[in-house]
Amino acid sequence: MSKNRPLRPGDPNSRPSLRPPSGPAGRGRAPEHPDAGQPAHSRISLKELDPGRFELVHPACVARLWDDYQEALDAWRQGEPEEARDMLRFALEGCGDHLWVHCALGQIALELEKDPSLAKGHFGYAYELIERAIPRGFKGLLSPDCHGNQPLYQAIDGLIRCALAAGHAGEVAELKRVQASLSGRSATGRSS
Repeated sequence: MSKNRPLRPGDPNSRPSLRPPSGPAGRGRAPEHPDAGQPAHSRISLKELDPGRFELVHPACVARLWDDYQEALDAWRQGEPEEARDMLRFALEGCGDHLWVHCALGQIALELEKDPSLAKGHFGYAYELIERAIPRGFKGLLSPDCHGNQPLYQAIDGLIRCALAAGHAGEVAELKRVQASLSGRSATGRSS
């Protein structure tokens, strides 16, 4: 595949960027990428499963910190959202590209803190990390049924919920269009 570049709005050969107008993560600048300067295989990338069907490949640190992520989810389910949030933040220190952690922090911000702006920052940053892995002109599908692609759809769903909370119908429509395009399903959920 060609060099991975951020997708550009208005480019007919690319999917639109979902970067919020106020900055990459919805609240000013995104933090410096913790894996900056690391080899490309330590970042999120794409693997072709079948012709035109792809799955996100996550860096090794995701597997290394998977148990920490699961423990944080357990703490959240047991009614300890502050402890879960702290555990998730700690996991990000060891793996800044852990998309599941970014999405879980977005869920906590949205559901427990009732802060759609903060949630949009978490979901938006997860989406940006994925966007960096998708080459310009990408025409393939990222099936929601593939484990590695699940955080993409968690991030998009979270961004939709944030846009709904903010009353941004146009953003909701665009997010649903991107979701349908990447998944190969219509906006109603049926395969195209």
